[in-house]
Amino acid sequence: MKVAVTGGTGFTGGHTLKKLIDAGHEPVVLARNAEKLARVIELHKIHPVKYVLGDVSDPVAVSSLMDGCDAAMHIAAVTGTQIRKIPSLKETNIEGTRTVLEEAARREMDPIIYVSSQSTLHPPPEEKYVANGPLSDEPLGVYAQSKVEGERFARRLQEEGHPVVIVWPSGIIGPRDVGISVAASGIARLFNVPILPLPKTGGILMHDVRDLSEVLTRCVVQNQGPRHFGVFGHFYDWDETKTLLRDVTGRNMRSIQLPDNLFLGLGHLGDLFDLLHLPFPLDHSTAQFMTGLKPGDDLHTRQEFNLEWRPLEESFFDTLQWLVEEGHLRPRKVPSLFS
Repeated sequence: MKVAVTGGTGFTGGHTLKKLIDAGHEPVVLARNAEKLARVIELHKIHPVKYVLGDVSDPVAVSSLMDGCDAAMHIAAVTGTQIRKIPSLKETNIEGTRTVLEEAARREMDPIIYVSSQSTLHPPPEEKYVANGPLSDEPLGVYAQSKVEGERFARRLQEEGHPVVIVWPSGIIGPRDVGISVAASGIARLFNVPILPLPKTGGILMHDVRDLSEVLTRCVVQNQGPRHFGVFGHFYDWDETKTLLRDVTGRNMRSIQLPDNLFLGLGHLGDLFDLLHLPFPLDHSTAQFMTGLKPGDDLHTRQEFNLEWRPLEESFFDTLQWLVEEGHLRPRKVPSLFS
């Protein structure tokens, strides 16, 4: 199938292009930068793909992208929770989503795949994230707010009968990226602090980018109508997370668990540092998620596609190895790589 893809030069997008090609599909990419697309092609060792230069906020470029395509996959999004990203978050995650999905629906493309975010479902009313759960009334931070607005439009198209497939990823980690993802950047920052600050409650909820790209590729099937798939992955509380990091890195990382109020205060301090363009390993929205994350129920997705998620130990190890190889993390931080 010929698939119009936005966000193909990003972390998830690059892995998904490879999966689509391996599955026999023909992706056409909307790219702002032809050089970056060439780097993605080289990184993932795929054949050159057709592309249209432009941005999701440009209706002309989006229309040109979709000419002759059967299906659409909207991955493009500005990620991150920093306050200074507000203008680009609104332009891409709200207006851009509306432009892409509206054009795909107008052309009666099938399927129309939209990559949302688990953050739109936070906090879950039943203490567990589920696909198509209620949208958050009070999203945590500007990123979650923008994704909620984009998803409202996707859900409205579903209600009108369009074959929109919404996918909810949680935290995405894994190797191989032409840039550095928000999650990988956060891991590198946290590994470089002398003492790892952690809250008392919450935990991590993560999965591997290679599993997400597999799900997105499996969604490229026609005549299935509107569908919903959670890709929530693995939940670890903070004690389990410390054990995971020890096992993966081969060292005991020094950490301190702070009362949640103090941890959230560190997040406020991080927002101030961000406004001053100074590095800090935390911001307030991230701190809120870290103290409040819950497990997710994605059994339906795994059964539908006959998949099991990679162990988080494997995903973390591959991520750390890639961070070291790319110079984002000092080798001595991960002695297990050299044992």
